[in-house]
Amino acid sequence: MNFLKEYSFSFLWAYGIFIAGIIFLEERNPDRTIAWLLVLLLLPVIGFLIYFFFGPDLRERENFRKIKKKRRKNRKGPLFVSHEHNEPCAFLGEHTKKTASLLTKSAKARVSTHNSVEMLVNGEATFASIKHALRQAKRYIHLEYYSIDNDAIGGEIRDILLEKAAEGVDVRLIYDSVGSWKLGKKFIDTLKHGGVHVHSFLSVSFPMLRRDLNFRNHRKIIVIDGITGYLGGLNIGDSYIHGEPGLGIWRDTHLKIEGEAVACLDEIFAADWTFCDLKAPPAHDIPNAVHNEITPVQIVSSGPDSNWKSILHGYFSMISNARESLWLCTPYLIPGKTLSTALTVASMSGVDVRVIIPHAADHAMVHWASLSSVEELLRAGVKVYSYRKGFHHAKIMIADDHTVSVGSANFDARSLEINFEVQAFLYDKKVAKQFRREFLNDLQECSQFRLHDWLRRSLRSRILESAGRLWSSQL
Repeated sequence: MNFLKEYSFSFLWAYGIFIAGIIFLEERNPDRTIAWLLVLLLLPVIGFLIYFFFGPDLRERENFRKIKKKRRKNRKGPLFVSHEHNEPCAFLGEHTKKTASLLTKSAKARVSTHNSVEMLVNGEATFASIKHALRQAKRYIHLEYYSIDNDAIGGEIRDILLEKAAEGVDVRLIYDSVGSWKLGKKFIDTLKHGGVHVHSFLSVSFPMLRRDLNFRNHRKIIVIDGITGYLGGLNIGDSYIHGEPGLGIWRDTHLKIEGEAVACLDEIFAADWTFCDLKAPPAHDIPNAVHNEITPVQIVSSGPDSNWKSILHGYFSMISNARESLWLCTPYLIPGKTLSTALTVASMSGVDVRVIIPHAADHAMVHWASLSSVEELLRAGVKVYSYRKGFHHAKIMIADDHTVSVGSANFDARSLEINFEVQAFLYDKKVAKQFRREFLNDLQECSQFRLHDWLRRSLRSRILESAGRLWSSQL
């Protein structure tokens, strides 16, 4: 018995040191490091299994970077433009120039000028626009989505893709294997047999039991003939039009772009297709720009293969350079220390900082983690609002009257550090005015958090928030 005790004790010590070493090597975020160490300390053996299946993987990140380098060498054609020395920011204002210059260096994302953009509010308007544009395709269609449902709207999109493929249009689809895990083999096979080129992104056999669960393609991209592009917060499914039981309406925002920036979206798709297929899609001639409209647009992507957390950089720059107002919509308010400090400093410096989050919760733990951030923001003077009409899923930031960010990236560590995301940064007062108007419309459906009321919330709420905050770095 003594031998067994000594052996068990020695094993646990060796196990703890070994796993702690792995965590220190794989984790750069001290909050996540501490959270994982607590899991391993409080749940020996079981904690190891949790970390093995759901923890981050340094080797996977290095593999992403190697593949990215390899596919860069194979880039050919007009889609792949070097952004190394692109400095088209002279025409921008002083504060917008700072954000644009940062993202040019951080993400190698050029600012294109000859564009027209259209804000699409909610699913009905978005899918009507998308279906119309898809039916106009003459040469090619590129789609990349985190989640696609096999329902009415999913079936409509599928049928349009099949029709266009039958007409000879080159149709390609990337779907995330975890986000679309309910899609079904029959749906995919129907597309493939109909001439649509289809790839799953980081395909996994058991999506709920794999570490690959951490590295998901959360992007929503459509490119049609190099002329029209879409990105934003809406996946493909009926719930994005009609809402869900218990959540109410689905409030979201998408963006339609025509002009030079579409080629930047196409470049991201082409890179992701190369990642899946190991062969680049055919290069297409880029159409003439929309010369009669000038809207500066910068398309920024980030993910575990990125050298920098570029979208996080963009958010931070917009917040820190705001002079009058900074308005934010996000379904998940888990900013981490960097962005939380940026928001509080901006507010305490006199900037009008407003944040809209959903009242309803689609993920309970994430919801409580979001609420754990509210008290600190309220104490700093940030105005926080709860959207009561349904689930507010839009990912929008508006700085002053000149800069807007809209896309797929949530205001949390998973989007900004782990997932593959895409975000548009728009430098235009007319566009900013439209987004500000819609933000004010949303405020009509909100209730405002008040610090004196929030401090009187129940003990149960405080405990759940604390649990959410403990796990916020993992969510």
